[in-house]
Amino acid sequence: MSKYVVMGRPRAGSLIAEFLLAAANAEYEFKNISIDEAQQEDFKQTSPFSKIPVLVCPDGQTIFETVAIVIHLVEKFPQLAPHSSTSERNFLWQYLAMIQTSVYAGYHRQFYSYRYAPKDAAKEVGILAAQEREVAYTFINDNLKPYVLGKNKSAVDYYLYMVTRWDPNIDQLLSNKRNLESFVALMKEDYAVKKVLLSHKL
Repeated sequence: MSKYVVMGRPRAGSLIAEFLLAAANAEYEFKNISIDEAQQEDFKQTSPFSKIPVLVCPDGQTIFETVAIVIHLVEKFPQLAPHSSTSERNFLWQYLAMIQTSVYAGYHRQFYSYRYAPKDAAKEVGILAAQEREVAYTFINDNLKPYVLGKNKSAVDYYLYMVTRWDPNIDQLLSNKRNLESFVALMKEDYAVKKVLLSHKL
C-alpha cells in the first residue's frame, strides 16, 4: 500500500482525516463504511466499537479514534501544526482535547442520548450535553484571532470547522458568536475543505 485509506462516511467524523490529508497534499483513498458494515465482525476487529473513522496507513497499520488520527497526521505532516515544544503547540493539544470531549462527544450525547441513559433520563442527557458544548464554543469564540491558535491555520481549525457542521441550529449557534461566525466563513473558503466537500458533493 502506498497511500492512506480513510474509512468513514461523508458527513461524519472521517471528514477531519480527509481535511488534514488534503491540506498536507497527501494522496489518499476514501472507503465508505455504512452503518451496517460497521457492525460486521471483520470491521470490529479494526474498530471494536464499530465507530468511524479508521485510518489505514501506507504501511498497513490501522488507527481508530478521531483524536488519535489527528495526532498521527500532525506528527506525520509537521506543516499541520506549530513547531513542537512551542506554547502554540501546547495550545493545539488543549483545544483539540476540549473540542473532542465537550463538542464532538457532546453532539454524540445529544443525538444519541438513549445510548447514555435510561429512556426517562435521556432527554436530560441531551440538554446537559448542549449546555456543555455552549460553554466550549463560547470560550473558543472569545479566543479566535481569527484561527484557534492565532493568525496561522492548523489542524485544530479543521477539527473545529468539522464539528460546527453538525450543529442542528447553526444560525442560532453563530448568532451571538461573531468570531466563530467569521471563522466558519474563512474555513468554507479553505482549499482543502472545498476539495473534500466537493468530492462528496456536500
